[in-house]
Parts: sequence; C-alpha cells; structure tokens
Amino acid sequence: METGVEREDQGIAPPGIDPRDLDPVTEPPLDDLTDAYVTDVDWAGLELAGIRLTRCYLTDVELSEADWRNVRLTECVLERVDLSSAYLRGLTMDRCELIGCRLTGAQLFDGVLRDVTFEACRLDFAVWESVIAKGPVSWIGSNLSKASLTRCQLTTAAFSDCRLSDLELIDCDLEGADLRGNDLAGINGVPSLYGARIGRDQLADIAALAVRDLNLDVTADPISFRAAQ
Repeated sequence: METGVEREDQGIAPPGIDPRDLDPVTEPPLDDLTDAYVTDVDWAGLELAGIRLTRCYLTDVELSEADWRNVRLTECVLERVDLSSAYLRGLTMDRCELIGCRLTGAQLFDGVLRDVTFEACRLDFAVWESVIAKGPVSWIGSNLSKASLTRCQLTTAAFSDCRLSDLELIDCDLEGADLRGNDLAGINGVPSLYGARIGRDQLADIAALAVRDLNLDVTADPISFRAAQ
C-alpha cells in the first residue's frame, strides 16, 4: 500500500520542549499552567474551564472522564495520557503532540487544531463534532475504529497507517486531506471524502464504499436489448 504523508512533509511545527527544562508539578492546576512537567499522577475527572496550558509535558497522567471547557493547550506534549471518556468542549490545541494517548470514547465539541500530531493513539469510539483543523494535523498509526466525526473541517489533515474500520463521517469536509496509506474499506460516509487525496491502490476500497452507500446493483449479466417491434 502507498505510504501516507510524513509529518515533516506536512510542515507541522513541533512543540520543541524538553522536560528537563520544566518545573515538576503534582497538584491539579487551578489557573493557567506554564513550563510544567507532570508525570505519574491521577487527575481522573479533572474539571478545567477557561485556562491555558503552555509549554507543558504530561506523561503517564490519568485524566479519564475529565471535563474540560474552553481550555487551550499551546506547545504541549502528552505522552501515554489517558483521556478516555473525557468531555472536551471548546478545546484548542496549537503545536501539540499526543503520543500513545488513550482517547477511547472521548467527546470533543467545537475544537480547534493547529500543528497537532496524534501518534499511536487510541480514538476508538470517540465522538467529535464541529472540530476545525486550522493548520496541519496528522494521525499516525492511530486507531479511529468506530469513531464518529460530524461536521468536522479537516481539509489540512493527514492519516497514515491508521485503523479506520467503521469510522463514521457525517457532513465532514475532507477536501484536500491526505488518506494515503490506510485501509478505507470500512469507512461510513462516502460524501465526506469528496476531494480527499488517495492512492491508486485505494481505488478498489472507494469503489466498494460507493457500491454500498449508493445501494448500487452490480451484476455480471450481459446487457441484452430487445429489438423494436
């Protein structure tokens, strides 16, 4: 299968932070958090509203069932962070990397992404609605099976070596998005793929999706014409 686009080719600006240069933090933030290194803490169910996390490195942090509203992450790295079943509304991520994170069943509404990379992340059963990519966004080796994306604008997105089985796309805009290097056979929502970039080896997948979604009657019977009487 043709390989997908590399993050360097997308021009994604990395966070460029070193945890050794950051201040250790163990208590959940009550206000804006800057230059913080957070590791091996349990912040499950953490509620945040209207705060900023800037130049923060989070690793092995438990944030399942977190409730974040209008939170902004800038130049942050999240590594092996558990955000499963989190509720995220109005989340903005700018120059962020998520590596080996779990977002199973996470709900993201009205989010904005710019220069964001999801690598080896689990987003299965996630629900995203009205999420906008305002810059390059990359999913690499991630699991989006049974996820649901509704009215998302992901024209600058790229997916590479991702699991997309039963991924549901509803009224999304992926024109210009790069889908090379993925098995597209299980996607639901062919109209949302309008204008996306694919490889020649994916044409059979797209044809099968069109047959299914358009309820086409494919037959091998020869065409016969009756002579006019």
